[in-house]
Amino acid sequence: MKTHALHAAMRSILLLALVVGGCIAPQPVLLPPTGDDVTIFLHGYRASFLATEGGEVAYVTVGAGLSKGDRSLAFSFEGQRDFPKYGPLTVTGPLTRLTAIPLLLEENPYGSWMEWAKTELPGFMVFAYDWRRDIRESGRGLCARVEALGPGKRVRLIGHSMGGLVSLSCLREGSDAVRAAVVKVAFVGTPFRGGPGQWDDLQLGTATSSNTALLSAEALLTFPSAWQLLGPTPDFFVDAAGARVEVPAYEAAAWLERGWGLFGEPAVKASAAYLAQLKQRLREHHDFWAGMGDVEGPPPAFQALAIVGTGRPTVEAWRVKADGVVDLKAPTRADGDGSVLTARATPPRPIAAEVVTTHAEHSALLNDDGVREALRAFVR
Repeated sequence: MKTHALHAAMRSILLLALVVGGCIAPQPVLLPPTGDDVTIFLHGYRASFLATEGGEVAYVTVGAGLSKGDRSLAFSFEGQRDFPKYGPLTVTGPLTRLTAIPLLLEENPYGSWMEWAKTELPGFMVFAYDWRRDIRESGRGLCARVEALGPGKRVRLIGHSMGGLVSLSCLREGSDAVRAAVVKVAFVGTPFRGGPGQWDDLQLGTATSSNTALLSAEALLTFPSAWQLLGPTPDFFVDAAGARVEVPAYEAAAWLERGWGLFGEPAVKASAAYLAQLKQRLREHHDFWAGMGDVEGPPPAFQALAIVGTGRPTVEAWRVKADGVVDLKAPTRADGDGSVLTARATPPRPIAAEVVTTHAEHSALLNDDGVREALRAFVR
């Protein structure tokens, strides 16, 4: 009994040390582009810091990741249940380096990448966006940033993961001036046909280390992007033998009937407000993918590069049991970078992209020396 108490006390002390000692690397100092050549970097889903109007970091700190948490990043809507939320948030930049124990417990999504890029890529700058919002909204923001650079600029875009979809959305919907300005686009680990791995997140929420409140299923119901990251068609369900199974995953009635996600709770299932949110997310999903697939016509004027991860098992499909229940514990897997399937990482027609493959893991693609050299050669 005493030994158990001692171990518990030691764990508490260690957790306190991690929370107190944890730190976040600041954003790199980036000087405004001085010439006509500009490189704009776009981060991916869940990959920028979000802060309150008072400056409190809501997403993400070392302490928040190591604690269970209570507050959510959910957007508010009329008729929503009462639970702790952060409220309005602003973007403060891509995730840099988060350290709990130096060299032992740290993450470095973009810190070293941005320090490298600001000296190696011409006119390097960052477009940070709220990754919870509609990808098309973020795309319009990117287009506005490109237009604000003024005439005569030669713009390169580098989009990691969902950042590549934001780039493509801008180029598909943007003005002629934007399309004329963008001369090169690098898509790094971009899920051009969505990701089946997003399905269980919508059902269960996404744990941020030990924190299950920030990105709960309740929160993801309010994020347009979380739904848009699913593929254009629900082609990611199989039976026990691995054969495709038709599941009406994008029909609101099926969510209620089968009790998926939050709709397994009677109070939510009976709520008109929550049903309205579900229908809105499904409409946004449909409308987004209607504009992002293959199209006929000549290739666009910009040059394209696709960095494609391979060699890592990646969720491809979810098994459907004989009783119709989707098994979230044993998905089938195929080749990819751990998050994005190799087969879904090349751009839609008529984009003719040079393809460079790598064995780097999805979140570390931009920290891979081979990827950086490929980007440097392409951008320059």
